[in-house]
Amino acid sequence: MQSIQHQILSTWYCANYNFRALFQYEIKEEGYIMGQEIKRNEDILNSVIHTIRFTYRQGFQAYQCQDSNLTSDSGWGCVIRVGQMMMAELLKRHLKHFYKVDLFQVPNLLEDVLQQFNDDDEKESQKGIIIKAKHGFSIQKIMRIAFKEWGKKPGEWYSPNQIVQAIYKILSENNIPYCYGIGFVPFYESQIDLRAIVQEMCMIDNCTCLKRVFSIEQFLKELDKLQITKEEVVQVIHGKDSIKDECLEGHSEKYKIDIANLFKKYICEKCFIPSRAVAICLLSRIGCDEPNPDYIKAIQQFMKKSYFAGMLGGKPKKANFIVGFVDNQFVVLDPHLVQETKMNPDEYVKSCFPSEALFMNDTDIDCSLGLLFYLQNFQDLIELIYDIQVHQQINFFSFVQLQHWRYSGIKKEQQLIKIKEFQDSLNKNYIQQQQSQILNLDISTYPDELYCENNQYTHQKSTIKDVNSSFEEL
Repeated sequence: MQSIQHQILSTWYCANYNFRALFQYEIKEEGYIMGQEIKRNEDILNSVIHTIRFTYRQGFQAYQCQDSNLTSDSGWGCVIRVGQMMMAELLKRHLKHFYKVDLFQVPNLLEDVLQQFNDDDEKESQKGIIIKAKHGFSIQKIMRIAFKEWGKKPGEWYSPNQIVQAIYKILSENNIPYCYGIGFVPFYESQIDLRAIVQEMCMIDNCTCLKRVFSIEQFLKELDKLQITKEEVVQVIHGKDSIKDECLEGHSEKYKIDIANLFKKYICEKCFIPSRAVAICLLSRIGCDEPNPDYIKAIQQFMKKSYFAGMLGGKPKKANFIVGFVDNQFVVLDPHLVQETKMNPDEYVKSCFPSEALFMNDTDIDCSLGLLFYLQNFQDLIELIYDIQVHQQINFFSFVQLQHWRYSGIKKEQQLIKIKEFQDSLNKNYIQQQQSQILNLDISTYPDELYCENNQYTHQKSTIKDVNSSFEEL
């Protein structure tokens, strides 16, 4: 009976997904996907099909840990799949920016990364057996954590808070090579602790030199004195043109320089050297029963930024991974499509990329969401601080010092060694192979104007010295 019900449900999900895929959208005013401006209608699809999407699966091994007979996550696993999409985007971006490796130019590496999210093999689903490296972010590993932390059983719906916490715990407790050099910090109720970001990015708890300069408190006090006027905030949010672009750009650059100078003044530049990237997920509410229009406008401004790495959102009880917007429509990756679990490697890789762009009216979004940002260095952090200050007048996000936050305690020297070892492994096992291999995917190549910072991603060999940027670069 249960299998018949799931088959009916799977058929309905697939039909609904395919129906939505028929409706396309054309750019009338502006569009941005993953921080890149979309200028042509055809660029919408070309952007979306190069993002990693995970969907419902059927036919995986029944999960024995909680004596469940479920072999599909259709109807209850959409938040889990969105969490996997979030982490996949972070890994793709991390390998590109931190290690200078483009997944789409290294087929074997792409396959290995995607296997981290594949549903378990037979051993992993058995009670008491956990395989750490092979399927680091599988639905089974996520369910283990959810059961341990919240008593959640297979078939129960997850909240955005729970999936973010589960991903955080996997990153904290498992030794996953692709995650070397990246920290992950979740924040709640739109509150951001700069101390936490700086500590995790520099992998140090406090000053070790005689100066002992690490005063986030004083930094925030001085930051408040740099507020821009309410009129300028309105101009930025609503795109008014009464302030000339040159004036606004000049003002923003001066403001960012002031923030950089505050960093030099209140954060010890000898001890606090950025040594790894940090991803932050800002869990927020943008309204009670319906979203605040000003908050939606603010969200769209954040989606224009290069550090934007997606958003956990969707309609109530229907989670989606939101990758950008076109006019008043959000561009989404929808997990509500049921695919088979048992596939050969090539088929599995192809199944992780959409062939269509789906849209959702921005006013239909659920009020609970999570914005994901990938901060590679202090420059990205300064950009984020500036952007948050711009929207301060509508209280979108706020800087606070969270009493419950504790530094993760990661050992910097050990982490740097792992980063270097993984870097060498990439150069040895993947980069040398890329010239003789072609990615076997039925998707088009990146358009240069959208995706290529330069044409030599994978020919640049990053070193630990490259990672340790200094304050002088600010």
